[in-house]
Amino acid sequence: MFDDIYILIPVFNESEKIGNVVSELKKYFKNIIVINDGSSDNSLEILKKYEVKILSHSHNLGQGAAISTGLRYIKSKKNAFAAVTFDADGQHQTEDAINFAKEIISSKVDIIFGSRFLKHEKNIPFLKRKVLKIVNFFTRKFSKINLTDSHNGLKAIKVSIIDKLNFKSNRFAFESEIIHLISKQKIPYKELPTNTLYTSYSKKKGQKLSNGLLILEDLFKSGR
Repeated sequence: MFDDIYILIPVFNESEKIGNVVSELKKYFKNIIVINDGSSDNSLEILKKYEVKILSHSHNLGQGAAISTGLRYIKSKKNAFAAVTFDADGQHQTEDAINFAKEIISSKVDIIFGSRFLKHEKNIPFLKRKVLKIVNFFTRKFSKINLTDSHNGLKAIKVSIIDKLNFKSNRFAFESEIIHLISKQKIPYKELPTNTLYTSYSKKKGQKLSNGLLILEDLFKSGR
């Protein structure tokens, strides 16, 4: 058990997968924080069956807002050393969360970004891979941060830098904003591979490819 590592899971209408995701993580992690981001299905009822801390938004605010709510809560816990963010749709692997927890404890860096392009690029659907590479190229150009995967939901973040990650974006653009803040404040970082598995369910639930254009627009704004 990682007593000082907190798993942070944003949830919006994930009743089909969230039970399995939480039950697997609980085998290794004592502290699991779930943000029920205004779910209209029975995700909340399912979560209440597990010994996890549930924080709820009355309506859907977006992944960025859910992550922000979770990080603020984790920062208030005296024993918390780091948070590991984890998607609720079943595409992230518990083994990767364990690797991230071990690495953030032993590493001198303050944040670890997950990368689908290190070791497991072949898992990424072709069109998504192309869009992500374009987004990654412009992220490196404007943020001066050398990441191979700039929008991966699996991260490890030390509690000591949470106040420095005061992002304003409620939805998917928060990923770009975090990278911009890391660059601006010269916060030490690294990447670790993630074995992201795409199923028909996760593809349906995942971020739309058209959002890549909005991500690029956000990068242009932050790079001015």
